[in-house]
Amino acid sequence: MALVVGCQRVVPAATTAPANAQTATSVVDIMATDYAFQAPDTFPAGLVKLRLMNHGQEVHHAQVLRLNDGVTFDQLMSTFQAEGDAALRLVTVDGGPGALNPARSAEVTVDLKPGSYVLACFVAGPDGGPHLAKGMLKPFSVAPDSTQPSVAAPETKATMTLRDFTFDIPDTVPAGPVTYKVVNSGPQPHELNVIKLAPGKTANDVLAWEQNPSTPPPFEAVGGMNGLSAGVDGYMTVDLQPGQYAAICNIPDPQTGLPHAQLGMIREFTVK
Repeated sequence: MALVVGCQRVVPAATTAPANAQTATSVVDIMATDYAFQAPDTFPAGLVKLRLMNHGQEVHHAQVLRLNDGVTFDQLMSTFQAEGDAALRLVTVDGGPGALNPARSAEVTVDLKPGSYVLACFVAGPDGGPHLAKGMLKPFSVAPDSTQPSVAAPETKATMTLRDFTFDIPDTVPAGPVTYKVVNSGPQPHELNVIKLAPGKTANDVLAWEQNPSTPPPFEAVGGMNGLSAGVDGYMTVDLQPGQYAAICNIPDPQTGLPHAQLGMIREFTVK
């Protein structure tokens, strides 16, 4: 699943912690290799910081999927095998760290409700098949914990809004570590993945490469926020160096089967 498009507006959204809330969130480290995740079997409930480190030789991400009540892991896997992305009707798409080149890391904060979940990597390998088909899936659970204190949302620079098929984001963002709130106003699921464009390359080069990925990509995957169902939000922290970037969403449109980027959901921006 994938990155960002049509900049319309940015809503300032600096957050102030409630007086009875702690400012630190729970932290879960996720290690990605070719083709597996190393992560705990149980994650805490509430606002949780997910840190993904890519120790593989290929690009990876960590998509968080919450199974609908009554759906089992085996049922989800058999539906994926039989119906592909149509199996997403069995889950809520709850974000996660975006796609990363090898030796990179990414960080997001998401609000996890109690239930059964799966970490999945939808990135395609050299053979065109998604990594999840090679076993890159990790079930985990989120259990309610009445002893866990409430935590505050992280302080944010602005809110970035995802829509069908555009993004409300700025044309220029600051270099260095910055946290943004990411909101999906839908109605389809969307993601906000970030790529650093190779010198002289544009969003059009990215689209052309995606339709014929027979050469090295004209970009480097540097993180962002993975897919969010409509009405779901989260927080992404990026640490970008100055240069030209693009944001992109590659979640498929159920009507056409096309990635959202091919429907216009890709956009260049500058980091200064």
